[in-house]
Order: sequence, then C-alpha cells, then structure tokens
Amino acid sequence: MIGLLVLLVIAVLVVLWLLWRPRGVLFWQSINVDGLERRYLVRSSNDGGRRKPLLLCFHGGRAQVELLARRSGIAEAAQHRGCTVIFPEARDGWVDLRPERGGSPRDLDFVDALLDSVIASNQIDPARIFAFGISNGGQFVFRLACERPRRFAGFATALSNLPVAALSLQSGPPVPMAVVFGRRDQIMPWQGGTLRRGPGFRAGGQVMSARATVRFWVNRNNARWQPQLRRFVSAGRPIRIEDYSAETADGAPVRCVVIGNWGHRWPRWGGASSDGTDNFNAADLIAEFFFGLHGSSRNATMPPARSVNA
Repeated sequence: MIGLLVLLVIAVLVVLWLLWRPRGVLFWQSINVDGLERRYLVRSSNDGGRRKPLLLCFHGGRAQVELLARRSGIAEAAQHRGCTVIFPEARDGWVDLRPERGGSPRDLDFVDALLDSVIASNQIDPARIFAFGISNGGQFVFRLACERPRRFAGFATALSNLPVAALSLQSGPPVPMAVVFGRRDQIMPWQGGTLRRGPGFRAGGQVMSARATVRFWVNRNNARWQPQLRRFVSAGRPIRIEDYSAETADGAPVRCVVIGNWGHRWPRWGGASSDGTDNFNAADLIAEFFFGLHGSSRNATMPPARSVNA
C-alpha cells in the first residue's frame, strides 16, 4: 500500500513538472520506431493547452542536435510565435535523396511516428506543422517535401543544395519552401557539383547549384519568376532576399536568402551598431516566412534596407 502511494506521488510530481517546467528548457524524449529507439529533443513551452503550431528542426550530418537547439536561435524565433519546437536525432545522419545514402525509409518512418504521436496529444495543430533542416538535415527536408508534402504546411533549409537525383521529382504538389545559401560555402558549393567529403560528410554525392535548386522549387510550386527583392548589408555582409509568390491559386511561395561572404556555418552574428543593422539571424527570416503563410502579424523586425549588389 505504501509502495503504491509512493508511485502515485512520483507520478503526480512528474506530471506537475511537465506542466510547469520553465519556458526554454530542453529535454530528451524517445519513441520506438520499427523496434528501434529514436530520440528527439524538445524545447518546452508554457503556452497552455491550446493547439499550437509545431516546428521540426533537423540537424546536420554531424548530429550536433543540442548545438543547433542552443545556438541557432531557431527555437526562440519559433517560440516567439507560440510554436512548439522539436529537434529529432539521426546519429549517423539523415537518409536524404542522394543515392549514396541508400534510400532507406527509416527516417521517414521516424518522422511519421513522431508526428502521429504529437498530434494524438491534441496539443498540436496538424494544419500548422513545419520542417526546417540545415546541411544534411536540409537535404532530408527536401526529401520530406517530395515524399511527405501533405504532412507539412511549409519547409525551409539552410546551407543545403538539392541532390541531382531529385530532378526526377520535379512534378508533385506545390509546397511553401524557403532556402538559405552562403555564397562561399565550400561544403555545399554555390555552383553545385560534388559534395566535399570529411567528418560528418562521408556520403558525398552530386548536388545542383543554388540557383538550380531555387528554379526547381519555383517551377514545382507554380511561382512567379519575378521575385520581390530586399537587399541590405549587415556587418559588412550583403544579404539578398528573393520572394517568389504563387502564380496560381494552387501554387506555393518560394523564398531564397543569399548571404555574401559566408560559408558552411549557421548564419548568425551580432554587432555593436546602435540601430541593430549589424545583428542578423537567418532563423528570423525562416520564422517570418513560415508564420507569414498564415497571416501572422508578428513578423521578424528586419534591418533597414540598403541597396547593394549581392
């Protein structure tokens, strides 16, 4: 009897902690998928029991989940808009669209099981689920956009070029897509070609150029070829934002962000300028794109535009 009482007290304490843990706490959870335990990192929120949007964030090939969660600012940008944020883990990298990755459905199964689980909790709005990925994680997000387009309301990638093998997937449902590139990326080369091999980048493979990646999504999404442009300079780096709106009612928008003088690392920096023009985080542009799809009035504050050649 005493043992049962102790278990009940522990259970109550656990429930209370889950309900009242401080906003911003990161904690691991796991789910069994096809007999394997798969982990994911959750950024907690105390926004109540309403059905919130969900953002899944996919790490790069080195599986630095906590680094992405703590340093990118993507979780803060999403949570500012009332979004739950989850960082799934793939310890040996994501199986994306490159033939060199083998084509296994294991990571698709993981995402399906994870989404089914969180939607069943009745705290997530299934119509507002978004996917973001960086590097290898971004290439996996391209796979999700091609093979699971109807499970998500929008997709975004950073430092990721579309694999050449994806050319056969040009036809398919339009999906909102944002892509962020660094002009001096040596891992995902701006001009396309062979991926550089190294720690965390063992698979290699062939990728399209950054511009060909944008063309792929503009074509697939029935978007207008003349984008709205924003240009500004932050900490001496030219930023070019291209927004391609949907051409037809059943089309979808595309956003392309090009950062001059930038390589294969998360696009975020801070400066000492009093007007904030030397502060930049690609997470703000991604969140702005996602939540602008649903008419959000809380768009990220951008630095004043300054005309440059990007």
